[in-house]
Amino acid sequence: MILDTLPRGTSASLPVGAYVRLSEDKALKAGAAAWRREGDQVVDQLEKINAFVAPLGWYVAKVYNDNNTPASDPLIVRGDFEEMLVDLEMGVTIQGIVFYHSDRLARLEYDAARINRLYTINTNLVGKAVTGGTDLSTPEGRSLFMMQATMGGMEIHRNKARISSTNRRLAEQGVMHGGPRPFGWEEDRSSLHPVESEDLAAAIRAVPSGKKVGSIRNEWFGKGYKKRQTKKGREKHGERDMPLDHSTVEAILVNPRNCGYMAHLPQSERRAGARPWMPDHVVYKNGKPVRGPWEPVVTPEEWAACVETLEDRKKKRKKGLNKPHETSEKYLLAGIARCGKCMFPLTANWYSKNSTSYERYGYRYACLSSLGGCGGVTRVGPPIEDLVESAFLDEVRRSLDAAVNDDDVDETVHNKRLAEIEHEIEEVNQRRKSKRITIAQALDVIEDLEKERAELRSEHRRLMASKLQRKTEYPTLLKHWDGYSIAEKKHRLKRDIRAVIVQAQGRGRLPFKPELIEIEWIT
Repeated sequence: MILDTLPRGTSASLPVGAYVRLSEDKALKAGAAAWRREGDQVVDQLEKINAFVAPLGWYVAKVYNDNNTPASDPLIVRGDFEEMLVDLEMGVTIQGIVFYHSDRLARLEYDAARINRLYTINTNLVGKAVTGGTDLSTPEGRSLFMMQATMGGMEIHRNKARISSTNRRLAEQGVMHGGPRPFGWEEDRSSLHPVESEDLAAAIRAVPSGKKVGSIRNEWFGKGYKKRQTKKGREKHGERDMPLDHSTVEAILVNPRNCGYMAHLPQSERRAGARPWMPDHVVYKNGKPVRGPWEPVVTPEEWAACVETLEDRKKKRKKGLNKPHETSEKYLLAGIARCGKCMFPLTANWYSKNSTSYERYGYRYACLSSLGGCGGVTRVGPPIEDLVESAFLDEVRRSLDAAVNDDDVDETVHNKRLAEIEHEIEEVNQRRKSKRITIAQALDVIEDLEKERAELRSEHRRLMASKLQRKTEYPTLLKHWDGYSIAEKKHRLKRDIRAVIVQAQGRGRLPFKPELIEIEWIT
């Protein structure tokens, strides 16, 4: 987009800058209508500025264009606005500025004060608005400019608070808000998309079984689910197919909407750089999640199992618990088996080719001194894996012999306390408003209550995931076990087995001794 200054050859003598701005250019949004053109509205502002300055004997020497840039957010730096302030202070390129209306130039009193400072220092600068009557060259005009920015900032704050409060109230009532079509639903946002919903449900159910988000991302790309290009992206890179971002796929999987839950995240909390974790923003009323009016893709238990699995992976990555040997998908007990002498993780490696052990077993589990172990244990691999696999499946069969009742896992155990916390937070706020306690005291109590609430909600999801596992996974595990990959088998083993302790057996061709293998179960 090119914005032209006043053509050469005019009789105008005073060079001024033209400042144009638009908070949101809809032409730059993904899925924008074809008739929209980038910068149409700022071009219109500039045309009116040029027509305004001509009778005054001024001409536009430089255009400062902050298209698609809000002026009401103090965290957003307007590049051309900052450049304009520098040029005004220098007083060489331009000797003043012209803008369509004061709210195009400043929506915060801080920005208005920075401009007023320059005009107070240099009284020869000119500055006018096309509409609104603002004149920065006079003390009265600068006072009006400051008042307009202050009142504008107050109005923005009130509007945001009012909208946030309304949206929160509607969410608690289960009213569906507007927005683009969510993945998995039709355009009405209520009925399920016949294909997308099936793919989404399958992916959500596969995550607790060990499937990675990256694998789902690749599968979806193969099915034609692609990242939408913006106009700017098409202009820069041309038309090309790209898979959805990893974070986008993850956000789709953990969306509370998938199981029918309402979620609410105020716009003021969306400004952080990281994508919000929406399971933390489920709307609760009387300690229970609020349901929306749309068809769910999966059950709350299935959604909770997916969320719990992804949260657990994130925690392990953050704490550095995902060691290199734990990522192997070639050996069943890699990352599980440990040396009985020093407790160091055993490493799987192959016997020398053409050896008898290689022909009979292929690989072994060894405590390697080169990696930090004691080097005192080396055992053939397949017999140990067969023993552990058999013990695990026997444990599953024993679990199936006992009746699995809904009451065995009560995911509603914390509902009463969650409702109490909401009431206590409201009570603290009322005491603060009536000045019975200080803001500092209120914050201390509310922060503790919010922390407890977050922990209880996380525990609620964990209990639902556990309930789903007991009711659905174990009955099908025996049937499908032989068809599972090493990664899927290992994922299920690690849910119930903390470690496999392997003791040394001695050298020579001795018969395999299962008593030297100890399984430490997770209680």
